[in-house]
Amino acid sequence: SMINVNIVDKVTRIMAGQLMMYLKVSEVTEKRIICGPWEFSRENGMEIDEDLGWDENGSGSWLLSQEPT
Repeated sequence: SMINVNIVDKVTRIMAGQLMMYLKVSEVTEKRIICGPWEFSRENGMEIDEDLGWDENGSGSWLLSQEPT
């Protein structure tokens, strides 16, 4: 199921199972959610970082959901 977010939405980045930071969505493409320098899969929220070998199938960071308003 695709994650539906819009530019300037706030999302929660989880790393190693702990809340790390709130990020603001800066761009949304067909396959990616971009928050400044970080890219996440729209498919499952996993962070994509080629330097670290992270992708939709395995990542140390992911988006949880939108920040409560």
